[in-house]
Amino acid sequence: MVKWVENFTSKFTSGVAHAFILHGNVGDYAVPGTTLKSYLGKLLASRDIVAFFNRSEGITFPIEAQRAEFVKLLGLDKQGNDILAALNGPGGNEVELPKSPDQALPLLERLLKSPVKCAVILEYAESICPNADLDKMPASERSVLVTLQRWGVDAEIAKAGNPILMIAADLGSLHANVKSASSKWEAVELPIPDYESRLEFIKWYLSQRNGFTKDLDEAQLASATAGLSLVHIEDIFLRASQAGHLGYDLVKERKADIIASEYGEVLQILDPEAGFESVGGLQYVKDFFTRSVIQPMKDGRFGRVPMGVLMTGPAGTGKSIMAEAVAKESGINFVILNPAQLFGQYVGNTERNLDKALKAIEALAPCGVFIDEIDQMVSRGGSGDSGVGSRFFKRLLEFMSDGSHRGKVIFLAATNRPDLMDAALRRPGRFDKKVPFLVPDRDERKAIFDVMACKYGLGQIEDYQYALDNTDGYTGAEIEAVTVKAVELAEDYGLDPAAALNKAVDAISPSTADIEFMTAIAIRECNDKDLLPPSYQSKLDDRQALESQIAGMQQAMRGKREL
Repeated sequence: MVKWVENFTSKFTSGVAHAFILHGNVGDYAVPGTTLKSYLGKLLASRDIVAFFNRSEGITFPIEAQRAEFVKLLGLDKQGNDILAALNGPGGNEVELPKSPDQALPLLERLLKSPVKCAVILEYAESICPNADLDKMPASERSVLVTLQRWGVDAEIAKAGNPILMIAADLGSLHANVKSASSKWEAVELPIPDYESRLEFIKWYLSQRNGFTKDLDEAQLASATAGLSLVHIEDIFLRASQAGHLGYDLVKERKADIIASEYGEVLQILDPEAGFESVGGLQYVKDFFTRSVIQPMKDGRFGRVPMGVLMTGPAGTGKSIMAEAVAKESGINFVILNPAQLFGQYVGNTERNLDKALKAIEALAPCGVFIDEIDQMVSRGGSGDSGVGSRFFKRLLEFMSDGSHRGKVIFLAATNRPDLMDAALRRPGRFDKKVPFLVPDRDERKAIFDVMACKYGLGQIEDYQYALDNTDGYTGAEIEAVTVKAVELAEDYGLDPAAALNKAVDAISPSTADIEFMTAIAIRECNDKDLLPPSYQSKLDDRQALESQIAGMQQAMRGKREL
């Protein structure tokens, strides 16, 4: 039995609830080849009457006999019936059931309280009780809302043992009054299919219709389609049938389009082109990610994988490019989460957007999540935001510390001011590892110059001595700026690469501010000496001296601002 069905059945049969909200992946096949509506009709087939309702079709039934029984049961077929007069279609020969919720729900309530075994299913529930401001709702919509609230706690309906189901793609789109605990509507989530469900569907589909050649076997297809619904996978197969062939490129391209369409407003899919070879220096960071993140995830040693990695250090030291390189090297799904993008101007939008983003991340597992400038992006929120910021912060922290995600969802975040982050966000269990990204030494600057010269087509440089002697304290971003300037000089004045680079070093001045301070707080934040280059490890041994150094720099910076 499908897991969500077990959840629904156990709660209904035990008397926990008789009113349910099915939400999440409701537009997908419930089982291979069967839509949710058809599946529910079969699941509830033992009932005498199963009534569906949506605004477009009104009240409908799986078979015509049930419609006739419904009309007879409610007395809608009797001559002179006032309800009949209101519902009769043209010519008055056939009862036309209403499509308006405020007219249809009273009829369905009579059904629910009748002696027959029945079930009522409300489709597209977000159009019946939308998440709107109560004061601005029309009287008819407020009446519908109250009716649904009553249904959830109605003892007569509960005693009759007749289930009610609302179907909504997004739980956040429903009115808060219906979702409140006092209304007793029980939410049951239909998840994006996991690996086993995808594999089952793929085997079923290919056994039914296989009009194309393919490069991937069934297990590879199940892995490659992580995060997609069964309907999405069917879409890929239909396109493969049209093309006559199914290759990894088609899956990757279509998956990117689908994910962008489904989740583009809340997440950005990271599709990196280069791995560690694109990052000069930082060998100690690459080694850490290889042994503690990339290889354990590939081997299934999930207990070794940290819940999150906080990358700290001065601006321009390679934190963002490292996140992209890790995404490439690991081969797992990677997304960029921008919390500012999730905040909406309407009631409930922010919570709904975050919920959608987190569900997408779970569906994409194994998945990496990158948050840049996290000190600015994630905070508890102020008193003037009606608690939205605090609820957002709490929900995100709950997700980040969920132990069931270890090895399946890993957060990477970058900041040059970890001291400005909330202590609850920085703690182990959310960011287990805190890796400092420090100003490159001479050998690392040479490696960065090599990468940048190749990246920008500067050409082969044999002698870096002048550049290395005169760029002490430069960050990777500043070395990149020097290289770009060298390319300009080589093109404008016909200089050879070495001469252009030397001239560029003299022309470009470092612009990154407060490097020493950001370096010091990055070292202080590090919680594992092995994550520091050997030359810096001794600084963690004398924390008193480190704190004194930081305090002195803070005082000096305050003095500059006052001037």
